[in-house]
Amino acid sequence: MEHVPPPAEELARLDRELAELDARRAQLLTRRAWLLAALRPPAPTAAPGWNPSAWGAPPGGRPGAPAQPWGYVPPKQPSAPRSAQNVLLTLGGLLLTVAAVAFTLVSWGSMGIGGRSAVLAAVTLGALIAPAVLLRRKLAATAEALAALALVLTLLDVYAVHAVAAPDTDGLGFTAVASAVLAALWTAYGLALGKLRLPLPAAVVLAQWPLLFWAWAAGAPALVVGWALLATAVLDGTIALLGKGTGVRITACVGGSVMGFSALLVGLTLSTTASGPLGAVAPGALLLTAAAAALAGAWRAPEGFARTGGMVAGL
Repeated sequence: MEHVPPPAEELARLDRELAELDARRAQLLTRRAWLLAALRPPAPTAAPGWNPSAWGAPPGGRPGAPAQPWGYVPPKQPSAPRSAQNVLLTLGGLLLTVAAVAFTLVSWGSMGIGGRSAVLAAVTLGALIAPAVLLRRKLAATAEALAALALVLTLLDVYAVHAVAAPDTDGLGFTAVASAVLAALWTAYGLALGKLRLPLPAAVVLAQWPLLFWAWAAGAPALVVGWALLATAVLDGTIALLGKGTGVRITACVGGSVMGFSALLVGLTLSTTASGPLGAVAPGALLLTAAAAALAGAWRAPEGFARTGGMVAGL
């Protein structure tokens, strides 16, 4: 026969079961609210920390707010975008560049040769050394801005040397030598400070001019100019294949394309305007060499560049 407890005992047991159900329901609702909050993007918090309570109320004591699990560490607030910093650095670099140009072109005549050399040399040396110090402090953007300023200062140094120390030197010949020296300088500087992205592409740009300006300074015929353009294009192709960094390779590809097509135009023009078969031999040799260089580059280049090189060689 089934035992029926007294009403008072049964009522007490029902109250205990209902209290347990209410506690379980509250715990499940709290867990559900936390899961909904976890599915949403986390809101920024004042300071990261961990919650020692299991599923209790949040520290603020706000009713209905989702609680955090034990050991939960809120994510750090996302850092502010660096666009404002980059804009300020760019403006600062432009202002310093304008000041350097104004000093060189406007205030140049009010100082003696010793003062001129000392000021430009000191500023250029400081601009070249500062990026190395800034890179150690992980200020890469500031280092890039000062490296750009140093590039402009080296160009101004070349102008100052020509204006003061070698005013009677032929401008084209001096530019050829200066561009070669600056290309070598910035190549060494970029390799020494490998984290900077500007020096090596700048060296590639400067390397486009030595042979071309040398041919113009020597009064060479168009065929020699074409060979100078082709030699520069071959150098660019070598840099594009073996160079380090995307910026270096893209710059070399652009320079090689411009110089290579210019050499092809010179060769085609000389071939079509030749007086006879013998006169077309030398331009033909230029075109054959350009085709061989394009085929060699296409053989070593990736697929997309290989197709372009094959098309150029076929022309």
